[in-house]
Amino acid sequence: MRVNLTRASVAMGDDVDAPHRGVAQVDGSTTLGEFVREVAVSGYFPQMACWVVYIGPPHGTETDPVAMLTAPWDRPRFLDDAARNRPLDSFAGDDGDDGQDGQDGDLSLYFDYRTRVAPETLWLRLLGAEPTA
Repeated sequence: MRVNLTRASVAMGDDVDAPHRGVAQVDGSTTLGEFVREVAVSGYFPQMACWVVYIGPPHGTETDPVAMLTAPWDRPRFLDDAARNRPLDSFAGDDGDDGQDGQDGDLSLYFDYRTRVAPETLWLRLLGAEPTA
């Protein structure tokens, strides 16, 4: 299956290559967790940043985040373990994709850059918990 990737820019110089699209051909039985981890080590985006992962194209319908990754962690963290273990082909059609950037049955993932917040604080916010002082 085809997975369309898009990531946010991290700085003005990075905007030159925006919108930072990528495409991966993968076996649909690959889990979301396995795939996000592969992308994390692939060099697709700068490692010294916090990234929040969404299913769907950028700036499309509002979706909830599914994962977060950042350099201090050795692997991505998922907000829902069930999502981590689902095969990619089970998400096809769930991403609000209208087929304009690929074929029906494709999956789109968006990696949003987050700054000015400590990774653990951002993680707690994504979980809906406020950090303790």
